[in-house]
Amino acid sequence: MDPRRALELAEGSRAELLALLEALIEVPSPYGASGWEAQERLGEYLERNGFVVETGEDPWEPFRDHPEFSPPPPEIETPVNLVATPPDGPPLTFFAHVDTETPSAGWSSPPAVATVRDGRVYGLGAADDKGGLAAMAVAAALLARDSGTAPRVASVHGKGGGARGTLPVFARMEAGDSVYVHPPENGAGLGVLKSASRGVVDVHLRVTGWSGRPREIGTPGSAPFAEGGDALEACLRWVERLRQGELSDCEVNLGRLVAGEAAGLTPVRCEAEVRVLFRGKRTVRGVLEAFRRAAEDQPARGSGGRFGYEATAPELRANPAETAWSDPLAAELRSAVAGIIGREPVPYADHLASDIRFPIRLQGAASLGIGSQGGNFYGPDEWVDLDDLVRLVGVLVLFGARR
Repeated sequence: MDPRRALELAEGSRAELLALLEALIEVPSPYGASGWEAQERLGEYLERNGFVVETGEDPWEPFRDHPEFSPPPPEIETPVNLVATPPDGPPLTFFAHVDTETPSAGWSSPPAVATVRDGRVYGLGAADDKGGLAAMAVAAALLARDSGTAPRVASVHGKGGGARGTLPVFARMEAGDSVYVHPPENGAGLGVLKSASRGVVDVHLRVTGWSGRPREIGTPGSAPFAEGGDALEACLRWVERLRQGELSDCEVNLGRLVAGEAAGLTPVRCEAEVRVLFRGKRTVRGVLEAFRRAAEDQPARGSGGRFGYEATAPELRANPAETAWSDPLAAELRSAVAGIIGREPVPYADHLASDIRFPIRLQGAASLGIGSQGGNFYGPDEWVDLDDLVRLVGVLVLFGARR
């Protein structure tokens, strides 16, 4: 298929694309909700186009100890994920996420109504990521109709680290190479391909020390500072040792620090929240082990006690992943983009915890992210550019036809 034909098919599906996007925006699926109604509408569209659709609940608890797991927040519904398989197609998967942000105040039009204004579609999830859902579904349907072959389509819960949807879905299916149909967070649209996901772990530190013996009965503030175990100083030394030593090739941010009770008292408790960003072969587990090794090397200064150190990662954590720019998948997708928009995209490798990591890390497959120009992510009046969304369909059709 040549670029002109792919773009003709995409342009001819404009009304179909907008109708599907409108239908998906009408049924809110904010992060924490199951998303079943949105999945049902997407599934009905794909079934009409010859796909075998499977939807089901995916509890995240069985994955709690999985190395690619990132804990979701408490009090969430069990998510419904969707996988649609064509009758006969290449080992290729298009995927996107169904969950959106929670609507905030300040919208100029109803968040659950797709409003077209000045060439943009406004609505909750229009860019992140129901526009991507609609584009990949329409592209897959066009491929099925035009060539008889189409990719597998997966609609997952991808926010908050992917534990609720992307991890269980990719853990159970042979996905092959995958394209994550999601707009780049830097707003560049088709001009970039998401080629790498940075590793990240939010580490919670807890240090306990001790107080010296008061010189005066009933007066804690009379205890000599030198005899106490200052948990605040110990915590700062702990972080700095790693920053200058084993984690010197990482970005280490001490973002929150809470210690002590009052002036004149040795801080015997300290808690800190540290974010570590990393690339390459480092892993979340390796970063945590580095914190624990550094704690073992810390001296117990003063007299009368020993410091206690604890490092945990109860929230965001994700291992790094990358698809080489020279990989055949990257070369083919770059060529498809150039055929539609007239120039090759550039790599984008700065996003944290991108869902492209799951096919790469779980299956050793290649995975890239691509999406349309959009704006107002995570806030009111979220939008996606309709013309660019049509061009995205053209790119996916051209790419899929050449696989």
